[in-house]
Amino acid sequence: MDLFRTLIEEYKGKEGVAQLFGVLLYTDQHPNIKKVLRDDDYWLSFNELTGDRFCVFSVKPAKGKYEFPIFPPGTTGMMVQMWKEPVENKKLIELFEIEDTKNIPMLLLFTEFKGEFLKVELKLDDSSQDTAYSSIKEQLEFSCNALSQIKEENLKNPSGLYSALSFHQDDRLKWKLLTKSVDLYAYIKSFLP
Repeated sequence: MDLFRTLIEEYKGKEGVAQLFGVLLYTDQHPNIKKVLRDDDYWLSFNELTGDRFCVFSVKPAKGKYEFPIFPPGTTGMMVQMWKEPVENKKLIELFEIEDTKNIPMLLLFTEFKGEFLKVELKLDDSSQDTAYSSIKEQLEFSCNALSQIKEENLKNPSGLYSALSFHQDDRLKWKLLTKSVDLYAYIKSFLP
């Protein structure tokens, strides 16, 4: 993770690069995301999409798993599976202040402000190679669209970048909720005489 922080610091100093970064998080449990990210043509298309203003990295944390708890002899407890996070992921989890890695794959957008990471987590779909590509592309387009509305002189303002991105995400979620409501209304209306 120290190497990653060094890399981020290097890009922060470059002119015209936003202080907003992206990290694609996935594991071996996400073979379609993995295939897309390993394909040079897909990666070049993502690079073309993000341009020089927005840096996106990919990180493959160690795979966690669900396990049943072990109780000492003579005791009882609920046999509910618990998420077991690998020790290797501790630095990643602490760095980005994420709860665990069970909610990946995701595109984690972040910026550093006063020693803390401000982040937005965007879920990715790994159901097929096409949907994995489309999902990554959609989230990157969303991020680039939010960044395109920010003036050049504000690219080095981490709190402003985070606020703009958060508002953009809130608007997108509200729009999705509204379209689902309209679809539900149309569905219900089709049953009415």
